[in-house]
Amino acid sequence: MELREYQQRAVDQLYKWFRSNPEGNPVLNLPGGSGKSVVIAKIVQDALHNWPSTRVLMLVHSRELVAQNAAKLRAMWPGAPMGIYSAGLNKRQLGEPITYASVQSVRTKAERLGHIDLVLVDEAHCISTTEAGGYRTLIAGLKAINPHLRIVGFTASPYRLGHGMITEGKEAIFSDILEPVSIAELVFKGHLCPLRSKLTTHKLESSGLHIRQGDYIASEMQAA
Repeated sequence: MELREYQQRAVDQLYKWFRSNPEGNPVLNLPGGSGKSVVIAKIVQDALHNWPSTRVLMLVHSRELVAQNAAKLRAMWPGAPMGIYSAGLNKRQLGEPITYASVQSVRTKAERLGHIDLVLVDEAHCISTTEAGGYRTLIAGLKAINPHLRIVGFTASPYRLGHGMITEGKEAIFSDILEPVSIAELVFKGHLCPLRSKLTTHKLESSGLHIRQGDYIASEMQAA
């Protein structure tokens, strides 16, 4: 699988950032539809090819995203030494250099995962900006095993409502945001359709709805 020019640019920018920053954890801000799973797969493949002893953990918050990301790695690298750990997919495969997992399934299993060198998190805006939540529990456990653990986040929305940018705050995991491509460029080059919005006659009635981690609570929205 060949990367598009802007996808390779994202990978190159990440490597350049790591060369200049021996500490810290970056976020790649990639718009929806830009192919984050392809960029992630390329980084995983490079890590194992260039440093064969590397152990990589790729995390997401749903079984659908585990399956989607794993499929992209298989397409790019059919023989990838990858295990999948997701209760929703009924797979609990550990022991491979690469593990694609749902955070709900592994959040208390740092000791079973063991030494991890690189954690890649899709939809990284789901990580709490405080020391709470499944992601933070797992990362703290992995850092206790390997204090030199590095984390790379991927998101199309690095701003969290009520918190600000995911790099802000003394407890923030991420230290910098990289923006290799914009929506305008993707539209101009034909990778995304141009957006045209219209006013509707109906308006959302949001009174009584509460916000959790920057989004309306789904069950309350469905009930409304």
